[in-house]
Amino acid sequence: MSPLKAGIAPLLLTLGLAITAPALAQSLSPLEKSGLTPSDRKAFRLQVGNPYERRMTFALLPMLPDYATSAKGVVVKPAELTLGPGITRNIIVTFDIDPAKKERTIALCVMPKAIDSPILPRVCGLYTGRMAGRGS
Repeated sequence: MSPLKAGIAPLLLTLGLAITAPALAQSLSPLEKSGLTPSDRKAFRLQVGNPYERRMTFALLPMLPDYATSAKGVVVKPAELTLGPGITRNIIVTFDIDPAKKERTIALCVMPKAIDSPILPRVCGLYTGRMAGRGS
């Protein structure tokens, strides 16, 4: 077997398993939103859902748009929630906007606190607040 075919076979097997395996992950809705605010603070109401077949606890992590760095000046209420199977709940994310910049984008990631898997699923969305009447 040629080296090219030997390298492609495991890739195809992995891809096949990924397509046939059930892909469950918590939901975050909407995944992207922007809006104006008359002040230096913006809030969004979002929904987090549990598609799993058992009760799950999720951590809600405010991040910078790089999805790796924790964001300061962001409050998520609740910061952690436990949902039964198929349940969706509203959350509120509020963040400060630097008046000198007039705009801020943050990411919010939802992750299960404990799950039996080598890979922890994470769903993230991007949210942008713009100060109204300030050249936006």
